[in-house]
Amino acid sequence: MTIGRRLGAGIAFALLAPVPVGLAAAQDAPQSAPQIAPRLTGAIIITQLQTAQHDLALRSADLPASNVATISQRLASMADRLGKSLGGDVAKPIDTLGNDAKADAYHAEAAVQRTRAFLEASRSCLGDDTAAMAGALAKTLELEAAASGASKLQPVINGVETLDRRPLFVLHDDGKPVAFALTGENLFDAQCASPVVTATDGQGKPQSVQPLVTGVLPNRIELKLPDGAQLQPGSYVLHVVPKRKAFLVGCTTQPETTAVVQVAPAAKVSVSYSLSETCPAPGGGMGQAMPPVTGSMPDGVGHGTVATYVKVSGCSDPLSYSISATVKFGDGHAATVGPISQIASAGITAGLPGGLSLSWDPSVHQLVVRPATSSCKGVY
Repeated sequence: MTIGRRLGAGIAFALLAPVPVGLAAAQDAPQSAPQIAPRLTGAIIITQLQTAQHDLALRSADLPASNVATISQRLASMADRLGKSLGGDVAKPIDTLGNDAKADAYHAEAAVQRTRAFLEASRSCLGDDTAAMAGALAKTLELEAAASGASKLQPVINGVETLDRRPLFVLHDDGKPVAFALTGENLFDAQCASPVVTATDGQGKPQSVQPLVTGVLPNRIELKLPDGAQLQPGSYVLHVVPKRKAFLVGCTTQPETTAVVQVAPAAKVSVSYSLSETCPAPGGGMGQAMPPVTGSMPDGVGHGTVATYVKVSGCSDPLSYSISATVKFGDGHAATVGPISQIASAGITAGLPGGLSLSWDPSVHQLVVRPATSSCKGVY
């Protein structure tokens, strides 16, 4: 047998040999999803703007009508403007475009990200907080739509967040120390001085309380407000002017980029309760319901955990407890949950309107109201 025949036989044998089951399964399985997102194009951003507008419409029943109309119109206008600005380049990566087109695309993308953050963070919010958050978003989109100035490395703010990275839209003016961060792109060049950050109201008038820059990165600027500072209600607009090192000419001023948070009083909410116990009936039977004990939770409901001791003394060995609670909001409307009953040895936990939860601990006769895990985000 020739060498060629020997090689051919070996190849044939290899091809006919059984394939291991695991390898066959791997070969037949579909390819894994891509791990790298496609490069950002104008077409992608326009689709994102349209999706954000659609998602906003789905939530419109829970949002202030005037703000919904304003936000929706801004998103539609930005999609239309971006399409016209890019023209035949709409499918090209935005980083390959001219500075003006790139700036329009970055501002539109920032609007998308801020709208998404609003839709997520405003779930389970009280009406007053939702209105204030929508006001911050509406002002943000107004400024993004009106932004001017372009750069090769366009600075842009696409988010405001707390230092533990929760989205932030509203500051409650309660005198507590406030620290937060602006996130984005091209906000700082280490070869130049730190960016200048100033605050105005919604009409461009300088605020009496100015932020202090505590830390900077190209994608993040951390700020704090002076302790005990009293902020004026309304829009708190942050103007950021970074610098960037350029060949031969040193550090040059870049186009301004902005962010908005709303300053608003804390939403008002109160919780009243009615707690009754069922005691053993004389001579046995189904038990006897005792007169309810009523009261109100301490101040601070909706802004942290509050607790109260409830004196219940109808009998020494109750069969069960029953509780109902009424939540009253600052705008005057109220909602009641319960009554909810449980055997005396078991606790009671119930969800309340406004992103609150109520718990009754029979072992210590304590009633607790706290923000639920799904409670309003976006409010400091």
